[in-house]
Amino acid sequence: MRIPFTTRGYEGTISVRVEPNDPAVSGHDLVVPDLDAEAFRGFPVCTATLAFDGAGINAVFGWIQVITNGSDVSVDLLPNLDATDPFYAYGYLPAFFDAPANPDHADGVWQADTFLVEVPDVIRSRRVSPVAGFRWGYALRAGRPIVLDVAPLEVGEWAGHRDLLAARHPEWTFL
Repeated sequence: MRIPFTTRGYEGTISVRVEPNDPAVSGHDLVVPDLDAEAFRGFPVCTATLAFDGAGINAVFGWIQVITNGSDVSVDLLPNLDATDPFYAYGYLPAFFDAPANPDHADGVWQADTFLVEVPDVIRSRRVSPVAGFRWGYALRAGRPIVLDVAPLEVGEWAGHRDLLAARHPEWTFL
């Protein structure tokens, strides 16, 4: 899926690809040393890359992801980054990658709202504004994953996550 966006006076495109996991090639064994490959097979692997006409500092963005798993809603953070920051990734034309695999979860829907975001002054403040987004995930049925279709999100859907983001990251302002 390709999602066009415009920001900072330039055009860009997010290219999103979600595929079922093949544990033999996904690298899951790096984080799960005693990996049961069959238990992880079929969960989604999501990759999003950017093409952007702007250069230099104009091309510094972040990714923020909000996960809904049943009644649990959370801000998804990488464990080795600063937990006070809301970003899943941040930098120059950052790629987004996630490969959730939760074979031990109860049947239900795991859904991610993933937003490309910008800090309007790049590094001088703690203010975040959405640029574009997409929804993806999987349904777990009888313990087996069914990859959900990727769908673009309207930037206005960001508003539904602002209270959660502000509560979890009070040092930041979510525009």
